[in-house]
Amino acid sequence: MRQVIKITLFFAAAMIITQASMAQEGLQLSVGHNAATPLGSSFRGYVNKPSFRGLQESMLFGINNHLRVGLQSSYNDFYQKYERQVYKSTDGSDVSTVLSNSLQTVPVFAKGEYSFFNKGFLRPYVGLGTGINFVNYDQFLGGFEYDKHYTKAAFTGDAGLLVPLSRKNNSGFRFSTSYNLMPFNKEGVKNLDSWNVQTGFTVPLK
Repeated sequence: MRQVIKITLFFAAAMIITQASMAQEGLQLSVGHNAATPLGSSFRGYVNKPSFRGLQESMLFGINNHLRVGLQSSYNDFYQKYERQVYKSTDGSDVSTVLSNSLQTVPVFAKGEYSFFNKGFLRPYVGLGTGINFVNYDQFLGGFEYDKHYTKAAFTGDAGLLVPLSRKNNSGFRFSTSYNLMPFNKEGVKNLDSWNVQTGFTVPLK
């Protein structure tokens, strides 16, 4: 868990430093809450509850009035605790205990975003991204913890709406939904795909 937080903070700092060095007209920071629902029978077999413990941030540079490119990262903490059951231990004996499954994902994307309108009170947009996913797999069987870290590929596509504070203002509220495609095949879990909903705020940095 601590490693995932460190990775998140590292990439947040990297985004700010890298993009700030490009500080020109059109640099845009977005920060918001990210709720994620696990998809696929394998992932849902490990954790089937949605994760409301998440955030998303991006730093995008305007190529023109409609197209922006930059970096985006997000974080989600999936967790589920199962009722006490009888499990087989490594020596073949039966153990009655509580099982807790935990998994954190930190995908970092190189992203492009296209806005259909650059003025008005409603500005729909779509985006695509590709990058890497830092995964922390954590399972507790009673008082015993099994913890592993993985780095995998990740892809995302989203659609959303910017509601600016005024017709000509680029600051405003963002509402979006996205699909994360996250290949994974470890620990008996195949793929970490998720459907996500984001709410946040966008502000130009210059």
